[in-house]
Amino acid sequence: MKAPDADLLAWADRTYAEARGQAMPPETLKKILDAYSRLAHQGNPEAMTALGCIHYEGLHVPQDFGQARNCFEKAAGQGNALATVYLGYCHYYGRDIPRDLERAHQLFTLAAGMGHHNGMYKLGDMHYNGHFVPRDFAQAFRWYQRAEEACPPASPELPNIAYRLGHCHLEGDGTPRELLTALDCLHRAESGCYRLMAQGDAYAGLTLVRVQEDLERARHELDRTQHHRTADLGHHNPLGA
Repeated sequence: MKAPDADLLAWADRTYAEARGQAMPPETLKKILDAYSRLAHQGNPEAMTALGCIHYEGLHVPQDFGQARNCFEKAAGQGNALATVYLGYCHYYGRDIPRDLERAHQLFTLAAGMGHHNGMYKLGDMHYNGHFVPRDFAQAFRWYQRAEEACPPASPELPNIAYRLGHCHLEGDGTPRELLTALDCLHRAESGCYRLMAQGDAYAGLTLVRVQEDLERARHELDRTQHHRTADLGHHNPLGA
């Protein structure tokens, strides 16, 4: 990529990210879309993917899954891992197309092979839920672990991954049941969700509801366990230490 094009892409990425949680002046949005469109027309897969994500999320522009999918297909054809993941989302959730779990599995596998954490944790979901593949909690947990290891600390997907690991530890799905480990993972997921919501993330609130449900269960069970231990100590030593 030529230096001016790289600078333009970096500016568009930075400016759009900074405006996620607030109103964006129409002239700024136009400049961003024009920059991405120009670079995408030149065949730049990162710009194609960015345009696809904007249309997919419907943030500052009308949501348009068809337009998003068109961008993702072009960028994925050039080996862009994020576009491959989002194209997998389109098939997994049936975004204006019939749901196709086999195609979603192919795309998530391809993205995971490129080292992308989103592809890894979505493969975990498919194994956890038995979507296209046999239900396998151990395999799901391994994919969630790999996703966490591959996930950058600032990634918006980290709360989703932390929630899944916490849920597995809470339920004992694919790993021994560990309430304190579950609590740690779920706390990380909760704070990450609040951070994303403050930045205008449209989906973090959905994850937060599930996180808080699991947190309530984990706290309740830990409190009950501690109450029983305290009662046992009082029974064996009624006069105190």
